[in-house]
Amino acid sequence: MNLTHNNSEGIKREEGQKQLLERNLEAHRSRKWIINFICAISLFVAILCFCFHVPRSVIITVTVTLLFICTIIKTVHKTLDKKIELRLKRVKQEQRKSIFKVNKP
Repeated sequence: MNLTHNNSEGIKREEGQKQLLERNLEAHRSRKWIINFICAISLFVAILCFCFHVPRSVIITVTVTLLFICTIIKTVHKTLDKKIELRLKRVKQEQRKSIFKVNKP
């Protein structure tokens, strides 16, 4: 009976961890608008540079720098998204394994 009790506690803990990871993944994906906003601001800054007749070298430098920053931010966001997804898959697999262990006599 103690073994079954320990397994049920483990299942509850894994279920809580799964729900936490699902919420983290959802929250992480909902922050994607921030990245799009940063990219839009970057484009706006580049357009303002053209409007105020800033020298071409400055426009090119600013545009390339902002594009580089946007690319890095998007890459990091995708990497974190994949990392959370993989952790969630791993928790789900462990949960399935523990359910099969409980069902075996």
